[in-house]
Amino acid sequence: MTVYWTMRNGNKISVDNMDITHLRNTLKMIIRSSEKAKAKAPVRDRFEVRGEIAREQIENEMLNELMGDELDEWYGC
Repeated sequence: MTVYWTMRNGNKISVDNMDITHLRNTLKMIIRSSEKAKAKAPVRDRFEVRGEIAREQIENEMLNELMGDELDEWYGC
């Protein structure tokens, strides 16, 4: 399978045919782009559940994930 890189001018080049300098520069560009995307992404430090029903549902889901079938046996389901 041949993989192509699209250069700035729009030309496509096979990654297998790129010289080592071009490969290095391409990798650096990808890393910089990734870091910029991460920096722009909103970061949520903490998720807070408000409301008794919502909190109870989340606690039940977490318990189901931890206990699985053991809960069904406990409750006789």
